[in-house]
Amino acid sequence: MRKILITIGILCLVTVWGLPMYLNLTGGDVLEVIDQRWYHPLIYIGMALIFVPTILSTVFSLKTVKSGKSAIGLIESVQQTGTYINEQPQILCKVIVTCQGEDSYPAELRAVVPLTSLAQFQPGALIPLLVSSKDPSKVGIDWKGQVSQAEAQQLLNEQMIKQGVSPEMMNIATQGQQAYAKIIDVVPLGEIDAHKISLQLTLGITEPSGEVITVDVQKEIFKSSLSQVQQGQIIRVVYLPEDPSKLVLSLQSDSADLQHVFGASR
Repeated sequence: MRKILITIGILCLVTVWGLPMYLNLTGGDVLEVIDQRWYHPLIYIGMALIFVPTILSTVFSLKTVKSGKSAIGLIESVQQTGTYINEQPQILCKVIVTCQGEDSYPAELRAVVPLTSLAQFQPGALIPLLVSSKDPSKVGIDWKGQVSQAEAQQLLNEQMIKQGVSPEMMNIATQGQQAYAKIIDVVPLGEIDAHKISLQLTLGITEPSGEVITVDVQKEIFKSSLSQVQQGQIIRVVYLPEDPSKLVLSLQSDSADLQHVFGASR
């Protein structure tokens, strides 16, 4: 609609400026046209149709969701709109929104971001969101931290369980003991699906006391993380002290992995 109004405005201005030029070239009476009642109002209408929609669009785009349901957003794409407020750039983000107990869905948001925080808004990054209770398509960035770390972790856990991670493993990840482990041996067991691979690992876990314990575990990891799980490398793990064979691996995931965890856009 904005583009249509701007186009009509341009046509109005082309008419009021082009017609006198045409009459001047063809020997017509230019003053007779300029003195018409419609001539000057058409100039004002044309300018209004060009500038007012742009101004209103900017004003309304600055409105953001300030309260609502907690959610996590996976950034699919981000670009600057060219608008600056108090020398801070406005960005347009396409995100996959995940609320507790609901399917993920795509949405767009505009936000004015401090220059010091701009680097955090990259494709594949996770950001805390607030979702309007009246219109789920309206989402905003949770700048004030209304989404607690516990809520964010709960949403992440829910998505991981949907991907087949057992509640027991999620409990270990949140309640277990963190430690470093050296990969003594790694044997690929085969692909699970297009994203994951199964491995047989022998790990040497260094306990807080300094004692090293050796465990054999079978784990499924994202294929993109395979370079992080090679013989001789040191990785972070979270394990149960009473049963060190029950552990989870702390590996970095790329944007494609997060896309898979949080679901494709509907």
